[in-house]
Amino acid sequence: MRKLSNIFEFYKTTLPYNLLFCGIAVFLGGFDYFFIFFLSFGFLASIGYKEFYRKSDYLFYINNGVSKIQLLVFSYLMTFCTAVLFGLIIFLKK
Repeated sequence: MRKLSNIFEFYKTTLPYNLLFCGIAVFLGGFDYFFIFFLSFGFLASIGYKEFYRKSDYLFYINNGVSKIQLLVFSYLMTFCTAVLFGLIIFLKK
């Protein structure tokens, strides 16, 4: 349970950067590009930001028994679930 909590905290710290990059894509190209950028470029850009500017944060997760691979895989799975949830909400609104 503690590992899942740590992974969720990591995901919560990458989500604002992902949404920022997706917001730029929506502004420049329209809402159709949101899901494509959210699942690909936005996620990679948020992880890249963490790699370059917050590299020391990984030490916290490693000390709590969560590997970097686990963080990335589960964060992407949560990003995918979030995209599906956004898609369902938008689909049900129409």
